Amino acid sequence: METLDQAQAAIFREITSDDSEVRGEYLKHFEGAAKGFAVSMAEAFMKWHDFDNDVKGDGRRAYVSALVYVAITLHVSSMKGFLAGQTVAAGNLSRQVLECIALAFLCSGKELNVLKRFIEDKYSSKKAIHDVLQHYRKLSLKGEALEVMKKSQDFYHKYSHVTKMTLAAATSFSQKGGLYVGASFDDGKLDAYKKEINLRVSLANVFPNFVDGVSANVAKW
Repeated sequence: METLDQAQAAIFREITSDDSEVRGEYLKHFEGAAKGFAVSMAEAFMKWHDFDNDVKGDGRRAYVSALVYVAITLHVSSMKGFLAGQTVAAGNLSRQVLECIALAFLCSGKELNVLKRFIEDKYSSKKAIHDVLQHYRKLSLKGEALEVMKKSQDFYHKYSHVTKMTLAAATSFSQKGGLYVGASFDDGKLDAYKKEINLRVSLANVFPNFVDGVSANVAKW
């Protein structure tokens, strides 16, 4: 049984560590996927940069640009957190990524009034994913990008509330009775890790298309 001093030391180590050893374990399996993720997100960033250059002091366009930028940075942060073994926190960030890109699409729609309502604090981002899937035709969202958003929504909804998945993150599947405080890599969860990595990479692969779609909608204003 651990003593109070041992428990305090473990918690202090967790909140002050950079999780480099845990990250190293993830990269043994997923370094190639991480590099592919970086390529796609860099392309999305450059497309956003071109879009942002055309804002030119237009406040409404600036809001849309900010939403796209935040979606990009949150997705990068989510992957970073996942590779550091912070799976639950990374999952919550991914939910925000989807809400942010969905809100960017809704705010870019010429036929919708979401941007005005958002600026006036009269639109809740909680509805953004549902609404963008409802109005996807008006927003020119289709094909692979639409399917990835649907799959991601279904998966990351599990991170919005405490579920059995939340409990599993703190429990070792490879060591009987083992528990984790914070960051972890567990060989017994490798299949689940692969599923999450593939979902993040799939979303990264269509991120440039998301940016193009938002930009094309704004061009119709």
